[in-house]
Amino acid sequence: MSENGLLDWRVEQVAEAVVLRIAGDIDLATEEDFGEALECALDKQAAVLLVDLADVTFLGSAALHVLLQANEQAHRQNRVLRVAHGGSFAARVIAVAGLDQVLEVFDDLESALTRVPSPSDGSHDTAARDVR
Repeated sequence: MSENGLLDWRVEQVAEAVVLRIAGDIDLATEEDFGEALECALDKQAAVLLVDLADVTFLGSAALHVLLQANEQAHRQNRVLRVAHGGSFAARVIAVAGLDQVLEVFDDLESALTRVPSPSDGSHDTAARDVR
């Protein structure tokens, strides 16, 4: 949890993935906390890092930048970063920003967890877009 009490997060292992669950507002005030949460998740060893935004009530442009940086870092490590929005506020923001064309975005945690990654050849980039 962040020091300012605006953002809750936890990292857990689910099947073959590391899941980062986020709740609250992700804006300028919590951008650093969001980055810390993503770093913590990226420190865990798993082929898939899944960011669960289902309980996010606000997603600002600063958060999108941090998410893109984490995605680039995951790709450099030959890992897959996925986002599950659960129909939350984050879903619309990601779509309007066009990030659903860059990130692997799923409607829910379950569908994101059942997709088999193939990060070494890059084929996961286009295949995930077809899943939605």
